[in-house]
Amino acid sequence: MAKSDKELLINDQEFELLSEMLLDTEISENKELNYDISSKSGKDALLFQLGLADDLQLVANYGSHHLIFPVQMKMGDFTNFSMTLKSPKIYETGDKLRSWRLSADKTMRIVNEEGELLPYRVKDLSASGISLLIDDPENESLPEVLSNIYLQLPDRERLAISGSQIRRIDKYTVAYSLGKEGDDEMLSALTEYLFECHAEQHPDAHINRFK
Repeated sequence: MAKSDKELLINDQEFELLSEMLLDTEISENKELNYDISSKSGKDALLFQLGLADDLQLVANYGSHHLIFPVQMKMGDFTNFSMTLKSPKIYETGDKLRSWRLSADKTMRIVNEEGELLPYRVKDLSASGISLLIDDPENESLPEVLSNIYLQLPDRERLAISGSQIRRIDKYTVAYSLGKEGDDEMLSALTEYLFECHAEQHPDAHINRFK
């Protein structure tokens, strides 16, 4: 039987209560933010409610930036809880939300399994898609499906990417979806990379807000 979705909403008073319970923050090896939360009298119900949610998220809006942080709640001994924030999915606001796109530079490459450069260049990249362009469409063609292809990001391990064509943007450029079932590790690494790039390009939507 399919699992029913539970929508969890908390009011301003409950959010303030949750904020008061954050005692300690540390960054784990995989760069997730971990919070230790202490439960006091009258606060257990809220924490249990958060922990039972099928899908728990922290949403932050800064101007045209819309960030959705996946949240995991775990119960430790007695009334101690831990809350983990993962790298967020980033969207741009407008008539409708669209994934934030990172314009590529020469340090971002498409290679095969042997690490050899393929005749495609990355135009832009998001957590859900990639646009590839080709310099010589007369002699080369862009694939219908991405398979046995790797995305080499600067100073990182290459990522095996998979996807299929969404649309042809022009004669030289094709947009692809990214990811399929089982690609969680790749998508997580890509989301983390995009979050770091977004923080560099838009510091007003990140750490400077909390100084």
